[in-house]
Amino acid sequence: MQKITLILFSLLLTIASCKKDKIETPTIKKGDLNVLVTINGYAKIEDAEVYTNPPTKQGITDEFGSVLLTDLEIGSYEVFATKEGIGSGKSVVNIMENDLAQTNVNILQGVNVDFPPSINVILPAQPAEFSEGEEITFSVDVEDDETAKQDLKVTWESDLDGLLHNVKAGIDGNATFSTKSLIRGIHQITITVEDSDGYTSIATITINTQAPSSINLLEPTKEAGKVNLVWTEYTNDDFLMYEIYRTMGECTNQGQTLLTTINDKSVTTFIDENPPFEFRVCYFVRVTNIDNNSRNSNEETVDSPSGHIFNFVPTNFLKHPSEEFVYLVDRAAQKLIKFNYNNLEVTNEINLKGTIGHCDIGDNGFGVEIYTPSNDGWIYVYDADNLNQTTSINTGLSNNSVVINGLGQIIVSMYPSPWWEQPVRTYSRDNGINLDGNGDNEGDVLRMIPGKNEIISITTSVSPIDMEYFKLSNDGLFEIHQNDQYHGDHPLDPNIFRISPSGSYSITSRLGAVYLANSSMEYKGQLQRGSLYFSDYAFSDDGSIIYAATSNRKSIQIGNYPSLVRDAEILTKGFPIFIIKDGEKIISLSKSTEYSNNTGIEIINL
Repeated sequence: MQKITLILFSLLLTIASCKKDKIETPTIKKGDLNVLVTINGYAKIEDAEVYTNPPTKQGITDEFGSVLLTDLEIGSYEVFATKEGIGSGKSVVNIMENDLAQTNVNILQGVNVDFPPSINVILPAQPAEFSEGEEITFSVDVEDDETAKQDLKVTWESDLDGLLHNVKAGIDGNATFSTKSLIRGIHQITITVEDSDGYTSIATITINTQAPSSINLLEPTKEAGKVNLVWTEYTNDDFLMYEIYRTMGECTNQGQTLLTTINDKSVTTFIDENPPFEFRVCYFVRVTNIDNNSRNSNEETVDSPSGHIFNFVPTNFLKHPSEEFVYLVDRAAQKLIKFNYNNLEVTNEINLKGTIGHCDIGDNGFGVEIYTPSNDGWIYVYDADNLNQTTSINTGLSNNSVVINGLGQIIVSMYPSPWWEQPVRTYSRDNGINLDGNGDNEGDVLRMIPGKNEIISITTSVSPIDMEYFKLSNDGLFEIHQNDQYHGDHPLDPNIFRISPSGSYSITSRLGAVYLANSSMEYKGQLQRGSLYFSDYAFSDDGSIIYAATSNRKSIQIGNYPSLVRDAEILTKGFPIFIIKDGEKIISLSKSTEYSNNTGIEIINL
């Protein structure tokens, strides 16, 4: 009995001692805070970032411009709000125990307070498309206004795989790691950066690991106005197709043109037959797998994919009668340019004198020469081979158009005073002597009728526009001069004007008006055109086929003479402004766009 009493007494002492030694933890007093963010004092701001100083909670405002921060320790706080691209603001609030405080933060435009760290995502670039198991490198640059860069904590988390990596940034503010472990799927990656005060910033990116494995587009090559593309073969078994895309100018996500689709995995080449008349284009190849997921190759740019690009619209476009050269007159720059249309290269150019009118080329008994009438009173003659000046003819008047007849004579239209005083005159190529004069209108555009010593001209200085006919003797004298019978009843345009190689008819104007190429100048009708407008004409050797360039469509229309029925077309890479037939091909000088000043030459096989 005594022993039991002692044990009970000892137990009571122990319990009493425990109660005496127990330390009671004081309760932390807290309250809540509702923040309303506005601009200009009344407009609610959604997605504004809200935080406090000293640091407690952070939040993002809802569509009503409001955010609730709960369980804040009681005391006084500065409350900051910032909206990227707009500005920042702050207010002061006192948090009381078990109370919901209210405060309004008005954002001031252009005022920025940057307490949270900033994040600049470097890698992976967006869109981030990878195949499962492919190595992915993550890299960010971070900084803070008060915390040293190497003390900033960076964490990457995936909504599918959880925590991926956490590390402190380096002294340069960069944090980088690589992984191959992301499972197949579409990952929302959250990047969190925390500074020494506990402020955090978050950035999110999307990574797709369902994409096909990568392919590599090799450096493209150019050949004769075409671009050759080669890429590495897709290695996985889930291949569906390749798609080849092109964009104008620099590489961009805007204005992509699908060139072709290839369904054979082993076919890894493509030729862009009709690259545009641009100074630069960009190509890439898109591979798609059987799950309909796609991935783009690297991008490659090509300068002047169609060959040489001119940044002007020529006023004259002449072809050497037997060699692979064309000649362009840049009136604004006063230049004559010799261009090899087979290898698409400029071979020579010279400066011209005065303002040049309508030129001619041919052998007038002195080899192939180029005749350029100028407003300075001279006709300058150049060797077509080296562009050296061979002679000049002094007319003493402003000259507009010149043709040669192959008999040693030059026929020129000019602007005499008075204007009716022999506005069309003939000169000797040998000694420059004026042989004869005729005509009714100054400044006509002249065309020799092939195979004849006869001329058709269209006026430039009278309204309505007229057509004239001239016949010359072998010594350069005018035998016949005849005006047309219509005087504006039918379309005429001196700048769009050709005569068929057979010498039987002429065609003029953007409406395609056809006339007999003789002294009657009889109107025969118009080439069918619909809503198209013509810019130039070429012909089959016998004149039975008319090739009509179109100014408002990338095409050359094909018509027939004498029916004037249009029954086919040739699509072109640009908007043709001059065309010349050369055997079984057409040389076209075209604009890159309908209203562009960029021009280039394309060769069209018939």
